[in-house]
This record gives sequence, C-alpha cells and structure tokens, in this order.
Amino acid sequence: MAESGDWTSRPIPPRQQSQRSLARTLASSRTSASHRRIASDDVSFSSQSQTGEALGLNRSSTVSPGPRQWLPIMGASGVASPTITMASEPLWSDGGDLGSGSFPTSPQKTPSLSQPQQGPDGFQSIPVSASQSSRPKPAPMQFEDVPTDYYSPTPSSRSFFSPRGRFQHSRTNSHTNLLSTPSTTAWRSPRTPPPYSATIPLARKWWHWRPAWFMYVAFIFGVACAIGHHLFYKSLHGKPAVNQLAMLRYGTVISFAAKAGLVTAVVMAFRQRLWATVRSKFLSVAALDSLFAATEDVTAMLNFEIYKRAKIAVLLAMFVWLTPLVIILTGNTLTMELALSTENTTCPGIRTLNFTLDAIEEWREPTKINGLYGLSLSYWNTTSQDIHSPEWFDYYTGATNPLIRVTNQAAYLGQAVGYVDAGVDICGAGWNCSYTINFTAPAYKCTELASGVGSEVKPLGNQKPPFDFSTKLILPEGDYSYYAYTSGGDYAFPQMEDSGSGGVPNMKPPFPKNLGAFRTEPVLWIGYAVRTDPDAQPPLNRSMPGWNEAFIPKVIGCEHYAAHYTVAVNLTSGQQTTNVTDRKFLYPVMNTTWIQGKDADDGTADNTTAVPSSGYVYPANYSNPDAVHRYRQVGAYHSLGSCLRGFLNGTMNSAQLNNPIQVTKLDQTKLLDQSKDYFLYTNISSMVEEFYQDMIFSLFSNQQFLSVVWASKPYQSAGKSLGDEETRYPCVRSRSENNYVYHERDLWIVYCIAILLAAAAVVAGTLTVLENQGVLRSTRFSSIVAATRGPALEKLGWYGDEDLPHDVRNIRVGYGLVHRASNGSGLGVLQEEDTTYPERVVWEGGDVHYGFGLEGDVRQTRSEGSVFRQVR
Repeated sequence: MAESGDWTSRPIPPRQQSQRSLARTLASSRTSASHRRIASDDVSFSSQSQTGEALGLNRSSTVSPGPRQWLPIMGASGVASPTITMASEPLWSDGGDLGSGSFPTSPQKTPSLSQPQQGPDGFQSIPVSASQSSRPKPAPMQFEDVPTDYYSPTPSSRSFFSPRGRFQHSRTNSHTNLLSTPSTTAWRSPRTPPPYSATIPLARKWWHWRPAWFMYVAFIFGVACAIGHHLFYKSLHGKPAVNQLAMLRYGTVISFAAKAGLVTAVVMAFRQRLWATVRSKFLSVAALDSLFAATEDVTAMLNFEIYKRAKIAVLLAMFVWLTPLVIILTGNTLTMELALSTENTTCPGIRTLNFTLDAIEEWREPTKINGLYGLSLSYWNTTSQDIHSPEWFDYYTGATNPLIRVTNQAAYLGQAVGYVDAGVDICGAGWNCSYTINFTAPAYKCTELASGVGSEVKPLGNQKPPFDFSTKLILPEGDYSYYAYTSGGDYAFPQMEDSGSGGVPNMKPPFPKNLGAFRTEPVLWIGYAVRTDPDAQPPLNRSMPGWNEAFIPKVIGCEHYAAHYTVAVNLTSGQQTTNVTDRKFLYPVMNTTWIQGKDADDGTADNTTAVPSSGYVYPANYSNPDAVHRYRQVGAYHSLGSCLRGFLNGTMNSAQLNNPIQVTKLDQTKLLDQSKDYFLYTNISSMVEEFYQDMIFSLFSNQQFLSVVWASKPYQSAGKSLGDEETRYPCVRSRSENNYVYHERDLWIVYCIAILLAAAAVVAGTLTVLENQGVLRSTRFSSIVAATRGPALEKLGWYGDEDLPHDVRNIRVGYGLVHRASNGSGLGVLQEEDTTYPERVVWEGGDVHYGFGLEGDVRQTRSEGSVFRQVR
C-alpha cells in the first residue's frame, strides 16, 4: 500500500467508536501480532506497519478475538481487564531497542492490508473510552499483553528477518554483543529515538585502539613502575641519607603506581572471568552479590559458595586484596644504616717534617710565621758577640725547652701528641681523615746482644759494651731487673770550664780545636730480665726456691741513625694516631766509635774520645755554610736523642721483687709493665724504637717548630696558619653517617611474585576474551541494566534496598538465553541454532534475549575452542 504526504495531517477516527467495535476490528485482522506494554506515564499506543513495505515479505499471524488477561507478574495489582486505553494523538514506535526484535506467530488468517487512517510508520489512532481513562497506573516494571494492530519492528542495528527465516546480523559495540536481547516489547519510552544505527560499521584496523588493550597497557605500566622503583632505589644506594622522608615518599608513590597498574590489569581480567563464570554456571543470588562485589567489599569474600563455583575469579579477587602488601614490603627495601663513608680527596693543613729548616735557621734573626716566632730544637752558644770576627762560630748547648716539653708529653701519654683542632683544620668539621707523609728523621736501631744466664754481650758494630756491663748485673745473678747505660760518649755541657755569658770562652782565640764538636753519638746499652712464666707468681727474693729459674737476663744495644719514614697518620674525632708503614735506615748520625777509658785532654771539658776523628762534626762560621748546616742538623738529631736517653738511663733494683728500687725515669714511660712487677715488656727492642718515634711525631703538636712544614710545600714552615688551596695534599676523608642501603633482592622477590601473579591473571583474561571472540565485558551500570532487564527475574520477591529474604538469596541464577513466550506461558521452543554465531537464534513465538534468569528459565553456553556452544 502506497503512502504519501504527512501522516500527521490525516483525520483522526471519531471518538464515538465503541470499544467493542474496535475489538472486532482488531480481531478481524489476520496478520496482527499483539505485544504491548502499558507505559509508566499511562500512555498506551498501537503500531501498525505493512510487512511488504517494512521488511519486504508477508507472514501470516493470528490474534485471539477474545479478551486478553493480565500476566501474573510480581508486584502487579488489580483485576485483569481487556480494556484498551489509546492515546488521543498518533505516536511513533521504535522497534530498534537494544537487541530487540519481533517474531511473527503461526499463520491462521490472511489479513487485509488496507487499514484506514494510518501514518507512514503504521500507527493508528484509536478512540479512548471515558470509562477506561481512570484505570489505575500499573506498578513499576509491570507488563501486560493486549491486542494491538499488526506490528512489525523497525530494523535495528542488531538483526532483521529475511525471507529465509533467519536473522541477519551486524556487529555493534561490546555492550551490544554482550547483552543482546531480541524482543518485541518496547522497553523504552515510545518518545525515545532509536540509539543504534542500522548501518553496519566498518571493520577497524588492527592498530586502532581496542578496549581489551587497556589490560595489557596497565600490566606493562605496572612492570615499568617496578623497574623504575628499582632504578630509583639503586641510585640512592650508598649515598648519604638526606631528605629521608621525601625519598621514602617518592618510593611509596612509585610502588603505589606499580600496584595500581597490576591491580587494574587483574581487575579487568577478573571481570572477564566473572562473566565467563555466570555464563556457564548457576549461582545463588547471594553468591552473585559476593562475586560482583569481590574486588570492592572484603566481606564479600566470606561467601563460601564462590570458592567452589568461581575458583579462578576468587583467586583474582584475592590478589586484588593482597596487593597492598606490595607497597608495605617494598617500602622496607630502602633503609638507613650507619656506615663509614670515605672519599679520596685533598685536605688543607697537612704537615710533615723537614729538619733542614732547623739547620738553616739563624737564631739571631728568627723566622716569624703569622706573628709567632719559629722554634728551634736546639739551643746555641757562641764564641764571640762579633759575628764578623774570624774566630766566631756558634756551638751546641742542648735541647730547647719546647722540645723537652713535647717529648715529655709523649712519654707521659705513651703515644704521639697531636695538636688541638687538627681534625677540623685538616679533615673538616664532622670528618675523620687519614693521609700518608714521608720525611727524614732520626731513629734508633736496636739489636739483641745477649740472652740467658752467663751469655756474653756482643759488640754493636765496632762499638764494644761498657766496662763491667754484662748479664751478671741482671736477675737472677744480679739484683737489677733493668740496667741501662745511655750516656757513654755523650756531648759534654759546658764545653769550656771557664766561659762567660752565652758560652763565650773567657780565653782569647785561638780556641780548642774540638770546642763544640760532636765526637760520637751515645749507644743505648740496656740490660733487663724477662720472667720465664709471665703468668706465674715468681719468687720474691733469691732466698726462695725457683729464683734462678724464674728469670732470663737479656741485653740489647741501640744505635742512632738517620732514617726515611713513611707514616700513615689518622685523625679520628680529633685524636691523632700514627703508624710507621715503612722505615729505612739511611746512615748513622755519627759514624765514629767511642773509645772507653781514654780522655781527650784537648783543652775542653769534654773528655770523649772517638775514632776516627775525621768523623767529628765541627762547628763553623758562615764562611762555610754547608758545614754550618750539617752541624746544626746533627745538633737537632742529638737534641731529640738526648730526650729519649734521659728517660731510659738508670737502674731498677728488684732484689726484693715486691719492693723495687728505681733510679730512673723509666716508670714515666710506657716501657714498663706494671702488672708484672715493673718488668719490661718482652718486645722492648721494638718498643724503644716506637717510643722514640712518638717523641718525633709529637713535634706536630707544636706547629711553631721550624721543622714542621707543609706536606705540599716541604721547604716552607707551616706555623699555626690554616691551610689553603695551595697547601692541599692527598687524603682520604671518612665519617660515620646514615647512608641509604637498598635491599635489591627483597624488592625483586616482592615484585616478581606480584608480576607473575598479575601475568597469570592477564593470560586468564586474554583466554576469556578470545573465547568471546575478542569482546571485552564490563560490570558498568549499563551492562548490569541490560543483563537484568525484562521479566526474567520478576518472579522473585524483591524488597527494595533491604536485605533479601533467605529463600530468595539461595535461588540459583545464571546468565544465558532467556525467552518469554508471546502468550506469557514461559520459554518458547528453539527453532534452530547457528553454531557459527550462537547468539543468532530463532524462537517459535515470543521474546528472546541474553540476560540473567532463574535456573530452568535460562540456557547457558560454555566454551569449546574459540566459540560458544549451547548446553542442553
């Protein structure tokens, strides 16, 4: 039937037409199929279209002429009535609802295609009876079937009917494929326009964005954040723990991002497994509540049915709840520990020794450093106040008081003395440092010359031991536990018995040839007793048994040398410690041999005789500056040696062991073991050498000594001035500080477990998506509404927001094909199935769609390969 013009301009049938006449008219139509819903706004409508024009085919159908009854739907009220309330104005019908369609029933009569006053869309105006206009409004979601005129759905983007009796499909979005519901019932308001286009969308290219890709992007993002977390903590490892709170916060943010990425991927996989579970299994309403809320409500995990029916989905939900442990455990992989931090650098203010500067110093014109006079190691006398006199020269007097004070401090402390604030001036505040210096200085070389009762004392080189010096003086044969002779051949003071102020001889020149000459350096002859059993209590005197076996006499001799030192200096908390890492003996300070018992008788007060006399070191005037420098350098070494010899010389009588008698200053040193009745330590040879070294190194405690110079400028006296950039010298700085410690193994254990579990979840989600032909499902509001629409669940007694009754919660529900027959009697009969596209089905009468329904009303599918197959 051809139609033209605006159908809205056509005349409306008269209102006087009776309800009965209208019913007969509708009943006489042989091609009409009745599906109608009373809208919530009390607007009823009927639709009419011609099958030949709308779909290109004619199908026969019949409508019962008798009155129709209301369906028994939960929540419906009132008496079933066949009355029809029609709109007073023509309405248009949308047959393109989401997955909806109309299925013609079996033919009985051939209707007339000529209907008066119908619009181009098949709508017919029907008069409204006044008696029916006051009919009560149906309850929400209440449906009824009433006879209507012939109805044919508008072709939708989902399906349309072909002459061959099969649905033709077009692909739509994921929500349509997921929850397609072919239905003849108009689920939307008749005024709502069709949401889908009938045009088949073009296939997207492989590089176009697909929703399923977000699961992989989230997983990759989580892994990238884990790697970034590792690199961030790796960059902090071993560094000072500054801005600790900020660094820990940054690490927590990165770990949270890693956790968020992995959880997002797992949640998306969980959603796919959730839908796969409800498509293939029936679960109670309570189990479905818990399953859909498993990733949001931890109490949902208390439902034990989901552990039996949805194992994989539950495991994925458990992963979501356990992932906060990733943040907690990875946060403990960066800690702060007290560690020794070291750095190789240069330090200002490092000093060394150079006795040459003491040798070239002119005491009449003293050097001044930063307003302070430089200090020499030796005092000097002179032969004349006129330095221009040809008979004038300076000669040695003795060690200076500053030197004696420093060496005494070293003896009393038992170690080298450092200067105050050395740690700050050299290392810097809060730092310790160490450095190595090299210099030439005097040293004593000690050798054991005798050991045991009756042993003979050997000579030390060409030097014979003093007269009557033997082991018989030492315990057990003698009375002495210590006997030292350190002044043989020593420089005599004064040199002239008759001299005036400043050592000027009262005699006229020429002066004695050997006046002020260094003839020899005294050798240290030390005899001492060693206890046979240091831990046993020895006899107190020789009258007690075991006296002769309790002691071993020993003798050592020490000769004065010039040596090259390599010294490691360590400044820790401002305290100086020294360690001689290398010492090479260069030459004896005096290369002569003392002749005992022979007086010189050379006009001086010094009767020392030594050979060869050519080895004497004579004073000189400035006409021979090298000789002056040589003489003064020997004088500096002699002054240091004299300080040591002053402490060692003397005796200790131990005839009564518990009451020793000492004639020495040795008890002021570290050489005596007071816990062993004031006996010397067994390693006395090395201890004497170290004792002398402590005295030498203590010169650094008084930086006014001329011999104390910059390590970087060894020919410039340092004085008390602070170092600068020009005086920097290599050093190693260190300090105890809180450093970041990264426990790499612990972090990767946590992340590897999380990443492996997330990867397994992504694989499971991928397989589920592939089984659904690449469609990604969701749990959004629109998806839930689409899956639960229709009368399939209206048999249950829903009570609003309150908790469901126990019997309702235990009803088993599943997701699948839900069919409502046109006569309201239940499921229809499946006519045929497309195994390639299982959702393309044809039913004998009524509505069919995918959604939730009760067990027995739903036919589910399960996965076999990559397609779905119905389970009968």
